[in-house]
Amino acid sequence: MTNRKSSSMTRTTDICDIKSWLFILGLPAALVACEASGPVDCCSEIAEVDVLPARAMVLSLNDSLTFKAIPRDSRGIAQTANTVGWSSSDLSVATITPDGKAIAVGQGKTIIAASADGISGAAWLEVFVPAEIESYLPGQSYVGREGYAEYIPGELPVVISAPHGGDLKPNEINDRTYGVTGADRNTRDLTFRVRDALIDATGYAPHVIISHLHRSKLDPNREIVEAAQGDLYAEQAWTEFQDFIRIARETVAADYGSGMYFDIHGHGHPIHRIELGYLLGRSDLNLSDTFLDNATIRDKSSVRSLGAESELSFSRLLRGETSFGGYLQEAGFRSVPSPSDPSPNEDAYFTGGYNTRRWGSLTGGEVVSGIQLEHQFTGIRDTQANRQAYAVVLAEVIELYMEEHFGFFEPN
Repeated sequence: MTNRKSSSMTRTTDICDIKSWLFILGLPAALVACEASGPVDCCSEIAEVDVLPARAMVLSLNDSLTFKAIPRDSRGIAQTANTVGWSSSDLSVATITPDGKAIAVGQGKTIIAASADGISGAAWLEVFVPAEIESYLPGQSYVGREGYAEYIPGELPVVISAPHGGDLKPNEINDRTYGVTGADRNTRDLTFRVRDALIDATGYAPHVIISHLHRSKLDPNREIVEAAQGDLYAEQAWTEFQDFIRIARETVAADYGSGMYFDIHGHGHPIHRIELGYLLGRSDLNLSDTFLDNATIRDKSSVRSLGAESELSFSRLLRGETSFGGYLQEAGFRSVPSPSDPSPNEDAYFTGGYNTRRWGSLTGGEVVSGIQLEHQFTGIRDTQANRQAYAVVLAEVIELYMEEHFGFFEPN
C-alpha cells in the first residue's frame, strides 16, 4: 500500500511539471490529463503571478505590446490557471485586451495587471512619444525623456559633447554592473564654459550635447550594450544622446560642408597633460613622421577627411605647430601629440572612444572630423577659476584651428 501511494505521488507530480512546461511553451495543458483521484492535487495552488516584461516602453501612439502572465506556485514553478484577467490602471495611457495586448493611446505611465485564479501580478508600461521637431533653433535647449540628454544647437561648424560629466542617479535606472562607472568630474561645467567663451569671442555658439546621467547609470561613450546594460530607460537616454550628436553633425555638414567634433573627457593618468585622441594608438604615434605620413595611418584616424584635404603632411597635422596640440602647447597647456610631446611613448594614453569613432570622419565620405579631448584634473578641471581660464583658451584654440585648417569659422 505504501509503495502504491509513493508511486501515485511521483506520477502526479510529474504530470504537474509537464503541464507547467506546456504552459511556458504556449501549448494547451489539456494535452495531459489530471489524475483527480490521486493523493495530491494535480497542480499546486497559484501563489504569485509574474507579468512579463516587468517594465516596458512604447514610443508612439497606437503601438501595441503583448504582455505575458506566468502563474507560479509557492516553489516558483509555473502553473496553469483557469482564467487570466487583464487590466490597465490608466486607460488614458493604454488599453488592454483580454489576451494581454496593451495599446498606447496617450503619453504617461500605467500599471498593467494580470489576475490568475484570484492572485495578481503587475508590470509598468510607459508611453513616451518624442517630440517631432521640424527645425532646431540655436540657443534653445532640447531635452530627451526626463531631461537625461540635452542638445543646445549652435551656428558654428563645431559640435562639442560631454558624455561623462552628469550627476543624475535616478532610481528608475539600474546601476551598471561592469565597465567604468566613475564620472569625469566637472567636464559638463567645462563644456558649458567653452560654449560661453566661444559666444563671447565670436558672437556665435557651437552645438553642444550633454548627458546629465551619472556614468554609473549610463556611459554614452560606449556601444549600447555596455553603455546601458539592458536597462530600457538608459537605452532611451543613450539613443537620444547619440541622435542629438547626429543631428548636430548633419546641421554642420549641411551649413558648412565640413567641421569638427570634440568629445570632452577627464583622465586620471599620472602625467598632467591633455591627451588628444585621434583613434591612433601609441604604436602609431610612436612612429617616425615618415611612417605616420602613410595614408593607411591617416585613413584609420578620426580626422581622415581633414587629413585628406589638408596641404600639410599628416604628421604635421597631428603634432606640428598648427596642430591642435601645437596650439594648446603654445597657450601653455601641455598636450600629446604636439611638437613638444609628439607621442605618448609607453605612457598611459587614451586614443579615443566610441563617440569619436562613430562621429569623427573615420568612414569615407564623412566631412566632420573628430578629436577626443582628455583633460587632467589639476590645473584644468579642479576649480571654477581654472575651468574658466582653460575654457577661454580652448575656445581660442578651436577658432585658430578652424581658421587654419578649414579656412572659415564664423557664419558669413
